[in-house]
Amino acid sequence: MTKSLVSFSRRAFTRRPGRPWRGHVLYAAGLGLAISGLLAAFAAAAQILAGSGRGLATAGTVAMRVNGSGTRVCDYGLLAPGDLTGSATCTLSVTYHGSIPAYLALTIRINSKAGPGGAPLYDGTNVTGLTMRLKEGRHSFMVPTGPGSTGKPCQTGFTCWMAPHELATAGADHADLVFRRGDTVTFTLAPRFAAATGNSYQGGKAKVALIVQAVQAPANPLPVTCNVTTIGRPCPASGTFTWR
Repeated sequence: MTKSLVSFSRRAFTRRPGRPWRGHVLYAAGLGLAISGLLAAFAAAAQILAGSGRGLATAGTVAMRVNGSGTRVCDYGLLAPGDLTGSATCTLSVTYHGSIPAYLALTIRINSKAGPGGAPLYDGTNVTGLTMRLKEGRHSFMVPTGPGSTGKPCQTGFTCWMAPHELATAGADHADLVFRRGDTVTFTLAPRFAAATGNSYQGGKAKVALIVQAVQAPANPLPVTCNVTTIGRPCPASGTFTWR
């Protein structure tokens, strides 16, 4: 398996008068790509786009084949209340180039750590602290919530959450579960950090990873529980179906 890593960094912004916290905004995003499986052709490209509002919007693009995977990582830290208003999106665009039809799924992993304020930047509620909304076309995807995990493989000092293998769709109407050569899909994560956020999140950090994976459709039928009604929700391996 080979990996390549491209890193992006954001400028620091001076705080506006009257902000409740001292400090600057630091927002960095990186893109990691991995190759595995039957067809070992995998390509990646990345670009920085001018955003509306604070900072820059960043985007990653993946050209993938069956049994391939791609990862988009977005880091958040040293935020002051009101810094993120949903315009500084983190996106992962996928174009499928496999020779046989495939199913595609998105796994969302969130790692978060507390700063001097005492609360992790992402606290598992997706209501307070750092919140996020993730969509693909007309479908919303489930952001993992709950108490999270602090054990391995979670990093020491972090709390981790994961929503695995959320079913994605292709086609202009975003209703086709089978990806064919040339089909594309874009996952867009819109983070927010409300101006009314309390000081308990001061100095906290969070990392969000969007991991996309494709497996062949022929001879690997989806479980009956995975269908158009479960788009954006986990589709676990079951019976003869596997994501490997």
